[in-house]
Amino acid sequence: MKKRFLLSALTCGLLLGVTTLQAKTDKKVLVQHEMQKQVQNHKQAPKEIVEGMQNTFNALQALGKKDKKEAKKDLEAAMKSFNKALKADPSLDLVPIDERLQAYAFMGTSEVIADRLKVAQQLLKAHDTQAAIDVISPLKDEMDISTIAIPMKLYPVAAKKALDALNKGKEKEALAAIAEAMNSLVVFKAVLPTPLLAAQDLVTEASKLDKSKKKEANKLLDAAKEELKRAELLGYTKKHDADYKHLNESIEAIQKEIKGKNIVEKLYDTLKTDFKNIVAHTKISRVKVPSSVHNKAEEKVEHFEQKEGKKAIDEQNTFKKEAHTDEKKTVQ
Repeated sequence: MKKRFLLSALTCGLLLGVTTLQAKTDKKVLVQHEMQKQVQNHKQAPKEIVEGMQNTFNALQALGKKDKKEAKKDLEAAMKSFNKALKADPSLDLVPIDERLQAYAFMGTSEVIADRLKVAQQLLKAHDTQAAIDVISPLKDEMDISTIAIPMKLYPVAAKKALDALNKGKEKEALAAIAEAMNSLVVFKAVLPTPLLAAQDLVTEASKLDKSKKKEANKLLDAAKEELKRAELLGYTKKHDADYKHLNESIEAIQKEIKGKNIVEKLYDTLKTDFKNIVAHTKISRVKVPSSVHNKAEEKVEHFEQKEGKKAIDEQNTFKKEAHTDEKKTVQ
């Protein structure tokens, strides 16, 4: 299953709009670099698992065409692939099978963000909720990393259940079991705030400057503090969060030292480590995958149930008519 990387044209355009002060911190480059890092870190799922999933989906399509023989063949192939994968590694649990990356950008300053928030608050007080949503909805400056995983303790079991149902001629139960398999997929979502990446990069750039370039270093560190402020206002960190507060204090300590003896090597090293730690603490959530595959499976089950229900009603009406006719004959 190929990885798909989604980066909207709008986002690309916004990311190109960096300020002169942050010329060395091109956010487009930062996002691209992070995407490349994610691609390198992403581990491909064993081919047997990918093949097993594909065969399960093929079985769903075959059942949709009323081709029970082909569906059975696909499910048998799926079970063969899953069993092979589990035999090679019985400890398999949540196996990543697909990774999707999407970037969002808001290039406004912290003042612009604060102004938008004030306007939104005023609109909410006036109960103009929809207008408030329009004001704050663009306030996203982040990269979303969604990793879809197959639970090997659940998915193959559901696929086996579908095969057993087909062997017994129970098409409806087979469809429901495939839907159960698709519904067992989970997605892990990580949100990586771009302002934190930008602040980290600005600090790194400042640390590389010659000690004589005090003015330039201060400008870069001021820009880093601005990015942290943006992160706070965008809701990626809290104003009184210990890590966030520590980052600001560390940057101010470096700026103070630059004005003095300018012995900042160890301070920079500590600050860069702190940034690395806070960036690593991304927001993680685990939710069901609202996949089109699962929706299709549910639709097919529902369609089958409706069809069977209509068939039962028709048969019941036919039986009533026959019973009524027999009753008339008996009376006569």
